[in-house]
Amino acid sequence: MEVKSLNSKAEFVEIKRFGKKSSFDLVTITTLNKTKNDFRIGFQISKKTGKAVFRNKIRRQLRHLFSEVFSNFLNDSENNGLWVLIYINPKIEKFDFSKYKSFLEKKFDL
Repeated sequence: MEVKSLNSKAEFVEIKRFGKKSSFDLVTITTLNKTKNDFRIGFQISKKTGKAVFRNKIRRQLRHLFSEVFSNFLNDSENNGLWVLIYINPKIEKFDFSKYKSFLEKKFDL
């Protein structure tokens, strides 16, 4: 299964309205179960967070983290699709990769 991006405003509104939220430190993750073979991920990072280089670095690290953690989920054809929205609080100063990875593994029982 391929990881796609949440693109339209309607997709962001749908996941905000009907999704389940989980917060950890300065990152809030909203998930919504969808149809089969539909895994999408979206990011909300304010310009208050920092310059574009810093925001893109966090986005790349989180995308890599999700692909690493959800690799088994993506390879299993029996799983339903999942939409994930990640909101990063502007107060974040650095990203601790191992801390968030352990949180995701506990949260999603992977």
